[in-house]
Amino acid sequence: MDTWEEGMTDPSPQLFANYARHYDSMAVVERLPDDLERLKRDRLPRWIDEVPKNSRILDAGCAQGHLLAALYRVGFADLTGVDLSAQLLQTAAQLVPAAKLVESDIRAFLARCPDGSFDLVFFHAVLEHLPREATIPLLQAFQRVLAPGGRLSLRVPNMGALIGSFTAAIDFTHITHFSEYSLTQVLEAAGFDVTKVVFECQAPRLFWSWRRPHRAVLRLLNRLRWHLNNALHRAVYLLVDMPPRPHVFDPNLIVVARK
Repeated sequence: MDTWEEGMTDPSPQLFANYARHYDSMAVVERLPDDLERLKRDRLPRWIDEVPKNSRILDAGCAQGHLLAALYRVGFADLTGVDLSAQLLQTAAQLVPAAKLVESDIRAFLARCPDGSFDLVFFHAVLEHLPREATIPLLQAFQRVLAPGGRLSLRVPNMGALIGSFTAAIDFTHITHFSEYSLTQVLEAAGFDVTKVVFECQAPRLFWSWRRPHRAVLRLLNRLRWHLNNALHRAVYLLVDMPPRPHVFDPNLIVVARK
Protein backbone atom coordinates (compact mmCIF):
# COMPACT_ATOMS: atom_id res chain seq x y z
CA MET A 1 0.00 0.00 0.00
CA ASP A 2 1.51 3.34 -1.01
CA THR A 3 1.68 6.48 1.09
CA TRP A 4 -1.35 8.09 -0.56
CA GLU A 5 -3.59 5.12 0.21
CA GLU A 6 -2.31 4.93 3.78
CA GLY A 7 -3.25 8.56 4.31
CA MET A 8 -6.83 8.20 3.05
CA THR A 9 -9.59 8.81 5.60
CA ASP A 10 -13.35 9.02 5.44
CA PRO A 11 -14.20 12.73 4.86
CA SER A 12 -17.70 12.36 6.32
CA PRO A 13 -16.85 13.66 9.85
CA GLN A 14 -15.40 16.85 8.35
CA LEU A 15 -18.43 17.34 6.13
CA PHE A 16 -21.00 16.67 8.85
CA ALA A 17 -19.19 18.99 11.28
CA ASN A 18 -20.57 21.97 9.33
CA TYR A 19 -23.51 20.26 7.67
CA ALA A 20 -26.06 22.83 8.81
CA ARG A 21 -24.81 25.43 6.31
CA HIS A 22 -24.85 22.90 3.47
CA TYR A 23 -28.34 21.76 4.52
CA ASP A 24 -29.63 25.34 4.50
CA SER A 25 -28.26 25.92 1.01
CA MET A 26 -30.24 22.97 -0.40
CA ALA A 27 -33.39 22.68 1.71
CA VAL A 28 -36.38 24.72 0.64
CA VAL A 29 -38.59 24.69 3.74
CA GLU A 30 -41.23 27.35 4.21
CA ARG A 31 -42.64 28.40 7.56
CA LEU A 32 -45.14 25.85 8.82
CA PRO A 33 -48.68 26.91 7.83
CA ASP A 34 -50.90 28.17 10.65
CA ASP A 35 -53.95 26.37 9.25
CA LEU A 36 -53.94 22.76 10.48
CA GLU A 37 -55.72 21.39 7.40
CA ARG A 38 -53.15 22.99 5.13
CA LEU A 39 -50.39 21.74 7.40
CA LYS A 40 -51.60 18.14 7.05
CA ARG A 41 -52.22 18.55 3.34
CA ASP A 42 -48.81 20.02 2.49
CA ARG A 43 -46.38 18.66 5.08
CA LEU A 44 -47.60 15.26 6.23
CA PRO A 45 -48.39 11.92 4.55
CA ARG A 46 -51.90 11.36 3.28
CA TRP A 47 -52.27 8.43 5.69
CA ILE A 48 -51.37 10.43 8.80
CA ASP A 49 -54.99 10.47 10.06
CA GLU A 50 -54.83 6.65 10.27
CA VAL A 51 -52.11 6.93 12.95
CA PRO A 52 -53.38 7.12 16.57
CA LYS A 53 -52.41 10.33 18.35
CA ASN A 54 -50.71 8.37 21.18
CA SER A 55 -48.30 6.68 18.75
CA ARG A 56 -44.60 6.65 19.56
CA ILE A 57 -42.94 8.41 16.63
CA LEU A 58 -39.26 8.52 15.70
CA ASP A 59 -37.83 10.93 13.15
CA ALA A 60 -34.45 9.35 12.39
CA GLY A 61 -32.38 12.12 10.88
CA CYS A 62 -34.69 14.89 12.05
CA ALA A 63 -32.42 17.75 10.88
CA GLN A 64 -34.01 21.07 11.91
CA GLY A 65 -37.15 19.43 13.24
CA HIS A 66 -39.74 20.65 10.73
CA LEU A 67 -41.43 17.25 10.46
CA LEU A 68 -41.50 16.86 14.24
CA ALA A 69 -43.00 20.33 14.59
CA ALA A 70 -45.71 19.53 12.05
CA LEU A 71 -46.56 16.28 13.85
CA TYR A 72 -46.73 18.09 17.20
CA ARG A 73 -49.01 20.76 15.74
CA VAL A 74 -51.58 18.16 14.61
CA GLY A 75 -51.69 16.44 17.99
CA PHE A 76 -48.83 13.94 18.32
CA ALA A 77 -46.93 14.26 21.59
CA ASP A 78 -44.63 11.21 21.92
CA LEU A 79 -41.95 12.44 19.53
CA THR A 80 -38.25 11.54 19.32
CA GLY A 81 -35.74 13.07 16.92
CA VAL A 82 -32.23 11.78 16.26
CA ASP A 83 -29.55 13.51 14.24
CA LEU A 84 -25.78 13.49 13.95
CA SER A 85 -25.51 17.28 13.62
CA ALA A 86 -25.49 19.29 16.82
CA GLN A 87 -26.07 22.47 14.79
CA LEU A 88 -29.27 21.14 13.24
CA LEU A 89 -30.51 19.85 16.60
CA GLN A 90 -30.10 23.30 18.14
CA THR A 91 -32.59 24.64 15.61
CA ALA A 92 -34.90 21.66 16.20
CA ALA A 93 -34.87 22.29 19.96
CA GLN A 94 -36.14 25.83 19.38
CA LEU A 95 -38.75 24.75 16.85
CA VAL A 96 -40.22 21.83 18.82
CA PRO A 97 -39.09 21.92 22.47
CA ALA A 98 -41.59 19.20 23.41
CA ALA A 99 -39.72 16.54 21.42
CA LYS A 100 -36.97 14.36 22.83
CA LEU A 101 -33.88 15.14 20.75
CA VAL A 102 -30.81 12.92 20.66
CA GLU A 103 -27.45 13.68 19.07
CA SER A 104 -26.30 10.29 17.82
CA ASP A 105 -25.51 8.09 14.88
CA ILE A 106 -28.83 6.39 14.16
CA ARG A 107 -27.19 2.94 14.24
CA ALA A 108 -25.90 3.50 17.77
CA PHE A 109 -29.25 4.92 18.86
CA LEU A 110 -31.25 1.95 17.55
CA ALA A 111 -28.87 -0.48 19.23
CA ARG A 112 -29.98 0.98 22.59
CA CYS A 113 -33.72 0.75 21.81
CA PRO A 114 -35.80 -2.24 23.00
CA ASP A 115 -37.84 -4.25 20.51
CA GLY A 116 -41.13 -2.61 19.51
CA SER A 117 -40.14 0.85 20.78
CA PHE A 118 -41.90 2.85 18.06
CA ASP A 119 -45.18 2.76 16.14
CA LEU A 120 -44.03 5.01 13.31
CA VAL A 121 -40.53 5.77 12.05
CA PHE A 122 -39.59 8.40 9.50
CA PHE A 123 -36.21 7.94 7.83
CA HIS A 124 -36.08 10.63 5.18
CA ALA A 125 -33.03 11.72 3.21
CA VAL A 126 -30.57 9.69 5.30
CA LEU A 127 -30.19 6.17 3.91
CA GLU A 128 -28.28 7.46 0.89
CA HIS A 129 -25.61 8.86 3.22
CA LEU A 130 -24.71 5.43 4.62
CA PRO A 131 -22.42 2.78 3.08
CA ARG A 132 -23.95 -0.17 1.25
CA GLU A 133 -22.81 -2.65 3.89
CA ALA A 134 -24.75 -0.73 6.55
CA THR A 135 -28.04 -0.64 4.61
CA ILE A 136 -29.59 -4.02 5.40
CA PRO A 137 -28.44 -4.20 9.06
CA LEU A 138 -29.91 -0.72 9.62
CA LEU A 139 -33.23 -1.64 8.02
CA GLN A 140 -33.26 -4.79 10.16
CA ALA A 141 -32.79 -2.58 13.22
CA PHE A 142 -35.76 -0.44 12.17
CA GLN A 143 -37.83 -3.57 11.66
CA ARG A 144 -36.88 -4.73 15.17
CA VAL A 145 -37.79 -1.47 16.94
CA LEU A 146 -41.14 -1.18 15.15
CA ALA A 147 -44.17 -2.43 17.02
CA PRO A 148 -46.40 -4.96 15.21
CA GLY A 149 -48.36 -3.11 12.54
CA GLY A 150 -45.95 -0.17 12.70
CA ARG A 151 -44.85 1.86 9.71
CA LEU A 152 -41.41 2.76 8.37
CA SER A 153 -41.47 5.71 5.96
CA LEU A 154 -38.32 5.97 3.83
CA ARG A 155 -37.29 8.69 1.41
CA VAL A 156 -34.22 8.53 -0.84
CA PRO A 157 -33.20 10.11 -4.17
CA ASN A 158 -34.75 8.27 -7.10
CA MET A 159 -32.14 6.94 -9.50
CA GLY A 160 -34.95 5.99 -11.87
CA ALA A 161 -35.69 9.68 -12.52
CA LEU A 162 -34.00 11.45 -15.41
CA ILE A 163 -32.33 13.82 -12.97
CA GLY A 164 -31.28 10.97 -10.68
CA SER A 165 -27.57 11.53 -11.28
CA PHE A 166 -27.96 15.18 -10.21
CA THR A 167 -29.86 14.40 -7.02
CA ALA A 168 -27.33 11.67 -6.21
CA ALA A 169 -24.33 13.94 -6.74
CA ILE A 170 -25.73 17.13 -5.21
CA ASP A 171 -24.25 16.12 -1.85
CA PHE A 172 -20.76 14.62 -1.50
CA THR A 173 -22.02 12.56 1.45
CA HIS A 174 -24.45 10.66 -0.80
CA ILE A 175 -22.74 7.30 -1.27
CA THR A 176 -25.48 4.68 -1.82
CA HIS A 177 -28.12 4.95 -4.53
CA PHE A 178 -31.52 3.33 -5.04
CA SER A 179 -34.16 2.60 -7.61
CA GLU A 180 -37.59 1.39 -6.55
CA TYR A 181 -36.44 -2.15 -7.33
CA SER A 182 -33.24 -2.08 -5.27
CA LEU A 183 -35.04 -0.36 -2.39
CA THR A 184 -37.67 -3.12 -2.34
CA GLN A 185 -34.83 -5.66 -2.55
CA VAL A 186 -33.09 -4.40 0.59
CA LEU A 187 -36.36 -4.03 2.51
CA GLU A 188 -37.18 -7.65 1.77
CA ALA A 189 -33.68 -8.72 2.81
CA ALA A 190 -34.20 -6.84 6.09
CA GLY A 191 -37.31 -8.86 6.90
CA PHE A 192 -40.16 -6.65 5.62
CA ASP A 193 -43.02 -8.29 3.76
CA VAL A 194 -42.90 -6.93 0.19
CA THR A 195 -46.68 -7.22 -0.05
CA LYS A 196 -46.81 -4.50 2.62
CA VAL A 197 -44.32 -2.19 0.87
CA VAL A 198 -46.07 0.71 -0.88
CA PHE A 199 -44.46 3.47 -2.95
CA GLU A 200 -46.15 6.85 -2.70
CA CYS A 201 -46.69 8.18 -6.21
CA GLN A 202 -49.64 10.54 -6.25
CA ALA A 203 -50.35 13.71 -8.15
CA PRO A 204 -50.13 16.97 -6.16
CA ARG A 205 -53.39 17.74 -4.41
CA LEU A 206 -55.83 20.26 -5.77
CA PHE A 207 -58.06 22.51 -3.66
CA TRP A 208 -59.85 25.83 -3.96
CA SER A 209 -59.39 28.81 -1.66
CA TRP A 210 -61.66 31.82 -1.95
CA ARG A 211 -59.17 33.88 0.03
CA ARG A 212 -56.16 32.93 -2.11
CA PRO A 213 -57.43 31.75 -5.50
CA HIS A 214 -53.99 32.24 -7.07
CA ARG A 215 -52.68 29.34 -4.99
CA ALA A 216 -55.25 27.04 -6.57
CA VAL A 217 -53.99 28.11 -10.00
CA LEU A 218 -50.40 27.44 -8.99
CA ARG A 219 -51.37 23.99 -7.70
CA LEU A 220 -53.15 23.25 -10.96
CA LEU A 221 -49.97 24.17 -12.86
CA ASN A 222 -47.93 22.02 -10.50
CA ARG A 223 -50.23 19.08 -11.13
CA LEU A 224 -49.87 19.61 -14.88
CA ARG A 225 -46.08 19.64 -14.41
CA TRP A 226 -46.31 16.33 -12.54
CA HIS A 227 -48.28 14.68 -15.35
CA LEU A 228 -45.91 16.03 -18.01
CA ASN A 229 -42.93 14.73 -16.06
CA ASN A 230 -44.49 11.27 -15.87
CA ALA A 231 -45.36 11.29 -19.58
CA LEU A 232 -41.79 12.29 -20.51
CA HIS A 233 -40.29 9.52 -18.38
CA ARG A 234 -42.63 6.89 -19.81
CA ALA A 235 -41.70 7.96 -23.35
CA VAL A 236 -37.97 7.75 -22.58
CA TYR A 237 -38.23 4.31 -21.00
CA LEU A 238 -40.38 3.13 -23.89
CA LEU A 239 -37.67 4.23 -26.34
CA VAL A 240 -34.94 2.56 -24.30
CA ASP A 241 -37.04 -0.63 -24.11
CA MET A 242 -35.13 -2.16 -21.21
CA PRO A 243 -37.25 -3.98 -18.63
CA PRO A 244 -38.07 -3.67 -15.85
CA ARG A 245 -39.43 -0.16 -16.26
CA PRO A 246 -39.87 2.04 -13.21
CA HIS A 247 -43.25 3.30 -12.08
CA VAL A 248 -42.15 6.25 -9.92
CA PHE A 249 -40.62 9.26 -11.67
CA ASP A 250 -40.48 11.84 -8.87
CA PRO A 251 -37.00 13.08 -7.86
CA ASN A 252 -37.37 11.20 -4.58
CA LEU A 253 -38.67 7.74 -3.76
CA ILE A 254 -41.02 7.63 -0.78
CA VAL A 255 -41.93 4.17 0.42
CA VAL A 256 -43.92 2.94 3.42
CA ALA A 257 -43.13 -0.53 4.79
CA ARG A 258 -45.46 -2.09 7.35
CA LYS A 259 -44.33 -4.60 9.97
